[in-house]
Amino acid sequence: MKVTVQFFSFLRQLTGQPELPVELPAQATVADLLAELYRRHPRLREAEKTTLIAIGVEFAKRDDRLKDGDVVSLMPPLQGGVDDELLITDRPIDGAEAVVAGDVGGVVVFWGFVRDREDGQPITALEYTTYREMAAHQFQKLIEETKRRWPVKRIRVIHRLGVIKVGEASLLVRVEATHRGEAFAAAQFFVDELKQKVPIWKRGVPA
Repeated sequence: MKVTVQFFSFLRQLTGQPELPVELPAQATVADLLAELYRRHPRLREAEKTTLIAIGVEFAKRDDRLKDGDVVSLMPPLQGGVDDELLITDRPIDGAEAVVAGDVGGVVVFWGFVRDREDGQPITALEYTTYREMAAHQFQKLIEETKRRWPVKRIRVIHRLGVIKVGEASLLVRVEATHRGEAFAAAQFFVDELKQKVPIWKRGVPA
């Protein structure tokens, strides 16, 4: 069978290519695929312990079986309702609107801004990259999970991509709920989880 492997973030640099077709025996697993990739690109072993794997837009385990035509993605570690709004964009983030529905009593808005240091080094900007289809899918799952845990009325999420200068916003999360406690708890959970589950990576642009 044939599968297509996609490489994201610095794994593209390790392999020198964004994707690679791979022929495998029938009933092969993700572990079998990794063994073949390490044979072709030994430098991938440098990131073996932290590499995340997805089949399509769902995370996968190394003992999962593959089938012909699968698209398998290798990624480095992550950063993580009908009225909800999700936008992954290359454009600047506008301010959140102030008008809410009559049953909303609390709104929590979180802004994420680019700081002037990354890993202790001065930077002028951050460059964000993503596996866009999977990021959108995982964001939607996170929205659903948040609304299962708390009676949230609406969640609005905007995440920028590309090069974002120091002092500019890269993320907006807005949570509306009937009570403020639910809004605070849901917003905290959402921001913490997106860093762990949504495939978006950042790289500092040196000063």
